[in-house]
Amino acid sequence: MLYLPFDGLASLYTVSFIFGLAQGGIVPSYAIIVREYLPAHEAGQRVGLIIMATVIGMAFGGWISGWIYDLTQSYEAAFLNGFAFNLLNITVMAMILWRSRLVAA
Repeated sequence: MLYLPFDGLASLYTVSFIFGLAQGGIVPSYAIIVREYLPAHEAGQRVGLIIMATVIGMAFGGWISGWIYDLTQSYEAAFLNGFAFNLLNITVMAMILWRSRLVAA
């Protein structure tokens, strides 16, 4: 959403820098989440799998948005695609959190 009101190169770099700082804080937290919720003997395998899935997802997301733009010549469909995948991610996270609370209770 931060990209929408701007159209200059300096603002693109600034917003990208801010996003990069936030992403840099999210990825290391994967190891903490794995440590809290999964057995210790599986931690290395699970963290590697999660980071690999993250990299593949980021690469696929950028590629598919570009492909959608090429097909439609509009960023609207690509933006809606990103929004839909984020809703899917939130749903998966909510289900995992809900299941972990049921197991803990």
